[in-house]
Amino acid sequence: MKINQSLLRIVLAFISSAILILILGYSLLAKSFYFWGMDNSLSIYSAHIQKLISQQGFDPIEAKLDIFNAQIYRHYQDLPDIIKHNFSQADLQAQEHYSFEIKNKWYDFPEAAYFVHPAIAQSGDMYFIVNKFDDQYLQPEVDKIEANMPSIWVVSAITIIILLILVLSLAGYIARPVNKLHHWAQQLTLKTLADPVPLFGFRELDELAEKIHTNLQSIEKTLSRESQFLQHASHELRTPIAVILSNASLMDHLWHAAPPACQKPLDRITRAGLTMSHLTETLLWLTRNTAYHPTIETFRIDQLIVDLIEEHQYLLKGKSVEIEFELNEITAQLPKVLVRITVANLIRNAMQHTDSGYINIQLIGDKLVITNNGSLLTGETNDGFGLGIKLVRQVCDNQDWHYHQSTTEKSCRVELIFSSHQFR
Repeated sequence: MKINQSLLRIVLAFISSAILILILGYSLLAKSFYFWGMDNSLSIYSAHIQKLISQQGFDPIEAKLDIFNAQIYRHYQDLPDIIKHNFSQADLQAQEHYSFEIKNKWYDFPEAAYFVHPAIAQSGDMYFIVNKFDDQYLQPEVDKIEANMPSIWVVSAITIIILLILVLSLAGYIARPVNKLHHWAQQLTLKTLADPVPLFGFRELDELAEKIHTNLQSIEKTLSRESQFLQHASHELRTPIAVILSNASLMDHLWHAAPPACQKPLDRITRAGLTMSHLTETLLWLTRNTAYHPTIETFRIDQLIVDLIEEHQYLLKGKSVEIEFELNEITAQLPKVLVRITVANLIRNAMQHTDSGYINIQLIGDKLVITNNGSLLTGETNDGFGLGIKLVRQVCDNQDWHYHQSTTEKSCRVELIFSSHQFR
């Protein structure tokens, strides 16, 4: 599955998410600080009230507690039920400060807030200083906040716009050299490798461009060496093959009285020389993709298969292998060179890798099926003149032929379908 992601979109999404999280976090923090501030202030007031009670007693102080919106409860049982529901008597420790809020949802503004400050009287008994803030006290604060909301929204919108401008500017600043690197890499060819590597404004991008340029130069040198090797091989291989073919032809003309036992080896030498010549041309054509175009010839494929079976009989010497073939008389217009090399390779592989059993060869219409059953040899050798399965596939892909291979422990079946419009 192809993953198509944009680095710019990922960076923008990451920065935008970070900004939103910061805004949300600071909003919740500001809300919490409001109540933390109240809690700390009331804790100080409660400590001051406790000090006054220890100096003057309860009665003079209780009359003045309305100033602090506070009440004193001399016993735990006297506390409001809502406080006793949230704190047990064991939970409330002297000189500590406790608070809780009442609200429907965690993000709602509280309907009421309680602040409890336990203290120890001179008699040793614990009493409680309680501050309660309900709608009567909190609603004016809510109204003030709502009255300031338009200003808050304006400031927030301006802040978000400024942040977006900064984020987009940063993204554009980063994206420009990345796009420049992308464009340079797309335009890079073997002809432009000699040009100097441009600078992209960031050390990491410059190092990446240098690495790409160095690797492509290494590939170009490898391709150049391969091209030179193929050019030399094209000449060096053709020369000895031409000598073999010319001498075989000369022997055929001069040795008219050759015994039959010598004529067959001479014919095999001639066919092997032609096969080597065709193989050389095919290999060069496949690897270099040069202007070599195999000649289209009209020939009988069934007769070609019979000749190839006879040529490769030496591979079955010393083996208990029988050959069965069912060949319809088929005439086709195909590149005979490629057909010969491809079919020869398939027949050779079947004979070479079967130790015992039988080989079945069928030619029906435009389909050639070769099946070898019995004891198969494992591994593939590279001796001889076989193209190899990879090059067979490459020839079939180039000629738009269909090739399929299936293998089991006891058999191997290959199917080759030629272009049907080239048969008659």
